[in-house]
Amino acid sequence: MNKIFIIAKKEFKDILRSRIFVFVLLMLFALTIISLFVSELVFKDQVTQYNNSLAILKSIGKLPASPSPQLFPLNLLRGVVDYIEIIGAILGIFLGYISVFKERNTKAIKLLLTRPIKRSSIIYGKILGNFSFIFLMTASVALLIVLTLPLIGDAGLAGIDFLKLGIFALLSAVYILIFFTLSFVLSLKQKNIVNALIVSFAIWLVFVLILPQIGDTMDPDNQVPGGFFKSMALSKDQEYKIMGGFKNYETIRTGVEQISITKHYERAIFALFGIKTQYNGKTLNEIFHDKWGDAAAVVIFLLFGVWVDIIFFKRSQNILNI
Repeated sequence: MNKIFIIAKKEFKDILRSRIFVFVLLMLFALTIISLFVSELVFKDQVTQYNNSLAILKSIGKLPASPSPQLFPLNLLRGVVDYIEIIGAILGIFLGYISVFKERNTKAIKLLLTRPIKRSSIIYGKILGNFSFIFLMTASVALLIVLTLPLIGDAGLAGIDFLKLGIFALLSAVYILIFFTLSFVLSLKQKNIVNALIVSFAIWLVFVLILPQIGDTMDPDNQVPGGFFKSMALSKDQEYKIMGGFKNYETIRTGVEQISITKHYERAIFALFGIKTQYNGKTLNEIFHDKWGDAAAVVIFLLFGVWVDIIFFKRSQNILNI
């Protein structure tokens, strides 16, 4: 364990000494603040439209069909989640690439392999060091949200919200680390390390952008802004009855989404933040009961990535030739 921590400490310090830390941190901070401002403006616009509609209905002696928009502070974080999904994945890819690239340049891995240390311990150390850095980034974003959301959103955070932001920081770090393991193993296997970066981005494009978009596009409820079933004032039972007639179609659509790790991450965080409105006001136990499978999928993807990294690192002959 001591050897693992030594490698992790070196990996962590190498990243901090680079420009990656400052650049990515500032970029995420800027995007987070911009996203909160935009979300707040959108919510205020919704309130204004509701009040205008309410005034018109009252003038003709009618009551509103829907309640006034209610602000749940964490609902404003949808844009932040989107940035983590995309930029976080790119960060993970670059970290995995750099972790191998610097070893090829400095030849430090050859010296390390002459020491009495298992190859699996080297992988564990690198993963732990990069996870520490990534978690520092996501925790910093969560802290920024805690400090700025009450000011921008003009709404205080409850105790449960702080816990939710902590879970968000941890699960986001796990999600980003998955792409680190992907890029790391590809960089090990490719003689031309630049090709590994290209392949990593091709996989990123499919699993982060294309597959989730296909799943959303195929969802009938997404064809109308605000949701088709909601616009038709249909109950959940009526919704399930209608979708029962499209069982095979829904199976295919769900299958497309299931193979995207980004979709699992998004489902879990959207429920946690109440971006999926049916989860507003629910306890963590209730949210976990519904979304534990998506959270577990994110962890399973990471464990699989770590296992693959260890297997290929142990068997790779390119390591001794870098």
